[in-house]
Amino acid sequence: MIGSGLAGLSAAWRLARAGFDVSVWEREARPGGRAAGESVDGYPLEPIGAVLSTADAALLDWIGEVGLRDELLPLRPVLSAQLHRDRVVPIDRRSLLGVARIPGLGWIPALSLIRFPRLLARYSARLDPVRPGRAAPLDDRSLADFGRLYFGPSVVDRWMAPLAASRCLTTAEETSRAWFLRRQRSHGRDWCGMPRGRLGDLVEVAAGKLVVHTGVEVLGLEAGRGSRLRISVRGDRAFEVDAAILATAAFDAARLAAPMLSSAERDGLGGVRYTPGIAVAVGLRRSFSPHPLEISYPPSEGSPLASALLEPGVPGGRVPGGQGLVTLRATGAWSEAHMDAPDDAVARELGAAFERTHPDYRNAVGFQRVMRVARALPRFEVGRYRAIAQFEGMQADWRRRGRRLYFAGDYRIDPSWNGAIISGTRAAVEVECDLARS
Repeated sequence: MIGSGLAGLSAAWRLARAGFDVSVWEREARPGGRAAGESVDGYPLEPIGAVLSTADAALLDWIGEVGLRDELLPLRPVLSAQLHRDRVVPIDRRSLLGVARIPGLGWIPALSLIRFPRLLARYSARLDPVRPGRAAPLDDRSLADFGRLYFGPSVVDRWMAPLAASRCLTTAEETSRAWFLRRQRSHGRDWCGMPRGRLGDLVEVAAGKLVVHTGVEVLGLEAGRGSRLRISVRGDRAFEVDAAILATAAFDAARLAAPMLSSAERDGLGGVRYTPGIAVAVGLRRSFSPHPLEISYPPSEGSPLASALLEPGVPGGRVPGGQGLVTLRATGAWSEAHMDAPDDAVARELGAAFERTHPDYRNAVGFQRVMRVARALPRFEVGRYRAIAQFEGMQADWRRRGRRLYFAGDYRIDPSWNGAIISGTRAAVEVECDLARS
């Protein structure tokens, strides 16, 4: 297993439980990748965020398998709100009636939402949460084009675009309508929540029960003796394995396995684009909300923020009792333009955007930490699902030929933690099946 993010760890976990001898190789000093995060004075600092859904079955099941059900579950409900004319207004996206009541939508566009269940039913056979390639025929237009065609621009601005910004860090113009349809099919009626601890806790416990080599850089893979693979690592070391899973970013997978890949595979992996992410974690001396609250920011509001997550400190919770934590996540476009900006400038601008609705914010700040992730989330743009379908076809063909090289990562399923887990599990199942036949 090359890579120890959630995809790699979940795949290694399943294979180890099935009786395979599994080693995980990680070039960083600690496992977890983007899910690792950190803790400062008891505050969880997570640049990608840990807002989950009750529909994230793969992740929730794995939490139980690792033995952290009592520590992390059940999810603590997260309320939703949205900025409207510099006011934070509660919203509910779990039903069409709730969507119709989103401020700024307008009554005529709200009435047009009656079409949505029929559209979702028409496309349902293509919206498999585990097999995204089946959505390829729906991957012909952007979310913005789809929304304007059927519902009008205000629905795009007030419902679709904020969801794309908060969950993908992309715009409705960039995002494929297939992503939105798949998400509404699997998550539309479920509520969001926070785990009762850090996702980093899940990483640490899972990695502690596996053989994980950290601080070791894999340099490449190539064909070994027979059907085996030869893996080279820094320090002039090499070893052979029966199978390898590349649970890395797509372009890293293309680089590491270049000698074994066809030109079409290299193009497929190289075509995956990532959105950078900047977030500011702010420890508060008091809470601004009695319940976890996620505020989304429609593009028309002109804010650099995609979302703000407010967490109150409660006994036994993620944040020290009596305190508070707000995580300000910038839009993907703003993050890309400010990746090299000084920390104080980033914190000042994102803090000023939040302060427009919370005037006493500055007086409550205890500490601030700027977090940057150069490749925060894979982009699911128009064409991504067609590319996934093509790549899946190529992998199936190579498996039939006996190649034991596999790929895992959220770029293969969905830009989410649950997508990473599904991808890792799928890769592990493929390894089990292929080695059993060998």
